Amino acid sequence: MGTSEYCVRNGCSRPAVAALGSEAFCLDHFCTRCYEILDGIDRLRESDFDESACSGQEQFLADECARRTLDICMSGKTLSNLERARLLDILLWCGDVVSISHPKSKVAKAGSVGKPYEKPRFTVQKSGAVFRSCAK
Repeated sequence: MGTSEYCVRNGCSRPAVAALGSEAFCLDHFCTRCYEILDGIDRLRESDFDESACSGQEQFLADECARRTLDICMSGKTLSNLERARLLDILLWCGDVVSISHPKSKVAKAGSVGKPYEKPRFTVQKSGAVFRSCAK
């Protein structure tokens, strides 16, 4: 993104850091727009009976927000803690949207069942050190 572009929001003269679609935004307005998009997706899902269904457009918007957020994070721009926190929040929310839209496969469901808990066994070696072992 060139430095000659400015935020498209009315009354904002800050330089744009990212574009969503054909609109360029400063960091604050970019975060605001991402929150608007993600909130809209959540509201749409709440009104739907099938919450796991996510249209291609919704998934595309969430994916685009995540990609642009990563672009900002990787740009080398100095960010405050608040700005980094907002960007991380957007990334995590985008991840939730995308993960809900992809139903888990049978393989993933079968693989998610872990082994039963095994109490760790402690062994003493000649050196006197105590080591933890989960071997049977």
